[in-house]
Amino acid sequence: MILKVEHSTLFEYDSPIYETATEVRLHPDNNPAAPQRCASFKLHVDPPATIFEYTDFYGNKVNHFNLLQSHKQVKIVATSVVETGMGHAEATDNEDIYLMDFSCQSRYVHFDSAIRDFTTLFTSNTDSYQLAESICRHINDSFIYEPGVTDVHSTSAVVMALGRGVCQDFAHIMLAACRYLGVPARYVSGYLYGGSTPDGHDEASHAWCEVYCGREKGWIGMDPTHKTLFVDHRYIKIGSGRDYDDVPPVRGTYKGNAAEKLTVAVRVSSME
Repeated sequence: MILKVEHSTLFEYDSPIYETATEVRLHPDNNPAAPQRCASFKLHVDPPATIFEYTDFYGNKVNHFNLLQSHKQVKIVATSVVETGMGHAEATDNEDIYLMDFSCQSRYVHFDSAIRDFTTLFTSNTDSYQLAESICRHINDSFIYEPGVTDVHSTSAVVMALGRGVCQDFAHIMLAACRYLGVPARYVSGYLYGGSTPDGHDEASHAWCEVYCGREKGWIGMDPTHKTLFVDHRYIKIGSGRDYDDVPPVRGTYKGNAAEKLTVAVRVSSME
């Protein structure tokens, strides 16, 4: 599929701020080992700023900028055109460097007692692919999708206690279960085109997991939020990391004594 993404982020402040430093992770993945190609990407910032770029430890493209002058709002608009496909992310020669990071606890992924009890449901399965699929299906069947009960800082332990949450939360639960059982898994940030699904969760930023199933199978994308379970051509990958903290869409800091209001709008549309 050829998909267009328009992602708008607006920060508004009730009094002037200054010395804003912002990082943006909205550039679609363009790794030759992945089943997608970023045809174009444009990033617009208002007030205008010089935009710089670097690649982080996990291979994600990061744009960043500073605003030194006084201002009361910052608008960031990212526009992308992506060609998606089927398949999985291939294993690379330097994969072993990252597998340890994707096998242990992280800021939002905890091996608490609830996760340890939860994983006893799956210990009879020794195949990593089948194990991850079972975990993914069980989360989809057992947890309730409910916006507003968690926030971006909610850990897997909090979500286990609530039994509900959103895509980010379900991804963290799946990461915790897979990793505790010895299967490396990473958090993926991106989008899901909703043109063919009726559930209404799709035209927004999305999160899912990629599970490492050995060098032959590579990284398999699985989505515990949707009943289809497996990642297909409707998905657009932005980046991946240990959990949400490694790939937030926008993160920054500023000087000033002001209350902040955040408004985000995402539109994913087909160009075919």
